[in-house]
Amino acid sequence: MSGAVHVAVYGTLKRGECNHHWLRGARFEGHTRVPGLELYNLGEYPMAVLSRDRQARIHAELYRVEASALTRLDELEDYPRLYDRRRLPTADGRIAWIYLGQAHQVRGCRRVPFDDWGATPVFSYGSNLDPQQLRHRCAGWDGFGLVGRLDHWRWAINKRSLRDPRLGHAGITPETGATCWGLVHHLSHRDRASLDLMEGVPIAQYEHRSVEVVCGGERLRVLAYVPHAGVVASGLKASPSYAGRILRGAEHHGLPSAWRSWLQQELRRSGATGARISGERQSGASL
Repeated sequence: MSGAVHVAVYGTLKRGECNHHWLRGARFEGHTRVPGLELYNLGEYPMAVLSRDRQARIHAELYRVEASALTRLDELEDYPRLYDRRRLPTADGRIAWIYLGQAHQVRGCRRVPFDDWGATPVFSYGSNLDPQQLRHRCAGWDGFGLVGRLDHWRWAINKRSLRDPRLGHAGITPETGATCWGLVHHLSHRDRASLDLMEGVPIAQYEHRSVEVVCGGERLRVLAYVPHAGVVASGLKASPSYAGRILRGAEHHGLPSAWRSWLQQELRRSGATGARISGERQSGASL
């Protein structure tokens, strides 16, 4: 075998993990998903196995390596004794080598949450769309984002501010036929814990909810922050600085133009008027 090949990694070979140095010299080609697989926690490392669920897929990182590097990776993965190595299509149509286990090897093991080892796919729809704000809150965020549509949830300025009860922040509530657009990004466990604090999860401001987001032709199970029932109210206003962060983020990540126009109208309707809504950068937490 000669030339360069793609390898999809989903565990300790990922960036920030203990075995990433085995990929020294490889070219990172982005985040991807590998359909048809499930991911299980074996303690110190995960194992991907084939799934009977047609919607199943795992999150992975894609690398381009010299084919000769597979020999080193085979040694690390104890191929063919512990793992099998197969070529499978990724969600974006590329073909990559990936190391898989067998169903009997994961019997009794827990599924990795969201099938994403060491990270969580998070759906942002409010001021965390602003890359400057998210990078301030989550120092390890790599800037990656996947535009996604959340069906049957309505977006609104409906979460009361801790600082001023007349002001509100973005929230989503279940509603048949409604749609909300946002961004799926991957956060390390440390960054997600930091975001939990910023979003007031420990003090019942926002809570976690597992939702299904449509990204292109894929359906991904992701985590969303949903306002706690006790802090939801109608008639709230968004401050111009807060609204500006939402609109800048929506434009930066290329959310659909129709959605951006709708957001602009909703934010103006909620009272966020003035030049700062679309231009001036502002700082400050969402809570």
